[in-house]
Amino acid sequence: MSSLAGSFLVAKTILQDASFRQSVVLLLQHSDAGAFGLVVNRAVTVEGLPFPVFAGGPCESQGLLMLHGHATWAESSAEPSPKEVAPGVFLGDASCLSRLGDAPTGPELRYRMFSGYAGWGPGQLESELAAGAWAIVPATGQLLFDVPADDLWYRLVPPTIPEPSVN
Repeated sequence: MSSLAGSFLVAKTILQDASFRQSVVLLLQHSDAGAFGLVVNRAVTVEGLPFPVFAGGPCESQGLLMLHGHATWAESSAEPSPKEVAPGVFLGDASCLSRLGDAPTGPELRYRMFSGYAGWGPGQLESELAAGAWAIVPATGQLLFDVPADDLWYRLVPPTIPEPSVN
């Protein structure tokens, strides 16, 4: 299977696991070794932080992860190669985080902070895809940053076709 990095995984209605029910995951990495992504539609309350945080998944992370939609931030990043993970979506670093304090708040500020992540071992995601648990949708910055997080799953989940009765 070719890499699905840069795609949204959209939980289908049959997926009832509490960690992923009605979730949208942006895959950041996907290979034979496994997959890594962030649940992008679950806001959580974190005391003492001046910005909103999202629960990125059931696996604990050592800090916060940042996604942003500012190409200029990526170009001036301290990282040797800025990481565009999907069209209009960049993985942020410490230099991007420092820009939050300098920038005026408002709709022009496009970012999300995440605590935790979603991870799959070798073949695990492929098995879940084969079982029909996930839909794959191309990710974009417009979907991630412009659609309210609470509406994203409803917007992306494919319609369910009822099973015909065999009576």
